[in-house]
Amino acid sequence: MNVGPAPAGFALEAATAADFEALLALRLRAMRDSLTRVGRYDEQRARERLAAGFDPAHTRHIVVDGQRVGFIVLKRLTRALRLDHLYIDPPFQRHGIGRRVLDWICAKADHLQLPVELVVLKASDANRFYLRRGFVATGDGDWDIDYLRLPQGPSVQTVREWWHALQARDWARARALLRADLQATWWTSGERFDGADAFIEAQRRYPEGWTVQLLECTRLEDGRVLALLRVDQPPQHFYATSIARVDDGHIIGLEEYWATLEAPPAWRAPPAIAGLGRFDPLDDPRALTP
Repeated sequence: MNVGPAPAGFALEAATAADFEALLALRLRAMRDSLTRVGRYDEQRARERLAAGFDPAHTRHIVVDGQRVGFIVLKRLTRALRLDHLYIDPPFQRHGIGRRVLDWICAKADHLQLPVELVVLKASDANRFYLRRGFVATGDGDWDIDYLRLPQGPSVQTVREWWHALQARDWARARALLRADLQATWWTSGERFDGADAFIEAQRRYPEGWTVQLLECTRLEDGRVLALLRVDQPPQHFYATSIARVDDGHIIGLEEYWATLEAPPAWRAPPAIAGLGRFDPLDDPRALTP
């Protein structure tokens, strides 16, 4: 698979059948903590699982500065790219290598307009890693979670760039992404903006101290783009559902629904309703500042 962008910040080196033992040892090092947490660390099982899908033709060493630091097993199926394995050796983790590799895989998938599918152990920290990069859970087994990332077309990229420009306070770039006759509606406050200049002015005047957290951005079947966001402006936090219409690289319409994060009422408490639990909504593994 040579179609698509070239890797940046790392190189890929073809694996051979003779590399199996070294790859297994790396996988065991990378997965030891997660497997131990769920009582599933078993070297024989790990050997069998890697061997079952091992194909040197689809396996590549990840190389940084001439040193092998991990490996991937990436297959092109008729309907998707299948990422069977992505491991970084523990001494080289938390240096952004895994993120760069995954960004390259996603860019390749976008070029091919194919989804990326993978499976992650439930107890693994990799769940947060993939959720922050646009993957969504589509299946749930006893030990693993199935994930899928749909390809990003031009309309999704335009909307992502819009939120990136707002976060950067790059008003000129933000304005360039809007068509002059933009129609924007804030439903929860009953406000409509006639034209891109008015909408940009409202963004520019908004009191400072806010940070955009993009939770999800995807194309709907009718062509519109749905973005789910959280905006942090301590001590307050806001959620938005934003639906954009995009034409020829410009946002031509926006409908947004804003809500304020608040504690539930006293009557809706876990002891009173069986099966109800509480969580910290600010600890969202999807949240990523664009």
